[in-house]
Amino acid sequence: MASASDGWKLFLPYLSFIFVILYFTHSHFVTKLFIGSETVRIKKTPDLPLRFRSDGTFKILQVADMHFGSGIITSCRDVLDSDFEYCSDLNTTRFLKRLIEAENPDFVAFTGDNIFGPSTTDAAESMFKAFGPAMESGLPWAAVLGNHDQESTMNREELMSLISLMDYSVSQVNPWSDGLPNPTQHGITSNIDGFGNYHLRVYGAPGSMLANSSIMNLYFLDSGDRAVYQGKRTYGWIKESQLNWLRNVAIEFQVTH
Repeated sequence: MASASDGWKLFLPYLSFIFVILYFTHSHFVTKLFIGSETVRIKKTPDLPLRFRSDGTFKILQVADMHFGSGIITSCRDVLDSDFEYCSDLNTTRFLKRLIEAENPDFVAFTGDNIFGPSTTDAAESMFKAFGPAMESGLPWAAVLGNHDQESTMNREELMSLISLMDYSVSQVNPWSDGLPNPTQHGITSNIDGFGNYHLRVYGAPGSMLANSSIMNLYFLDSGDRAVYQGKRTYGWIKESQLNWLRNVAIEFQVTH
């Protein structure tokens, strides 16, 4: 009959093996997961919350209407004939990188028409290239959609879902309820038009009396894409449901801050 000490001698190798597996799993989990033969990247998150600097400033770099297509094969529009052959989406990428380096912003806001749907056959790939400089910077950034973003292979909800999952993005598909009296689905407001309606809090400087207080709120609204109004094809607009949400959030902040 085996003794208790013999049992431990048999068990220790298995226990050591388990610890080794846990160690390597923990070491790699922070960057990636392995599912079958596929590698799944984990989203990189910025330093949060957003907050003012110790000198009382908070710099936002706003980028609008990049109209990014398919990269180097997409030529620039509205340029001189002499520049046409050498100008492409890469000019936009280089310009954005230089702006981020020169301005050193605290936050980057992309405010629509990030890609030009008709110029790309892969909306996801185009989005990753368009937002590439922001992701490479490690800065927190957010985006809303314009009327051209969805004119490729993804609809507006799919695009916002993708954007929200990109590295260092703080974008949201639609707002969390925040305790507001609106119908929700899994905590997300469901009775609001469009995709990409949300708000972000900016807190006071670290170490200050306002370090734990939200002292500025950034609002993002989906302005829609194309629409037909009174028989005429035109652009979309901000709907009443979005304004109601905006009013409710503003009132809530007035009451609690």
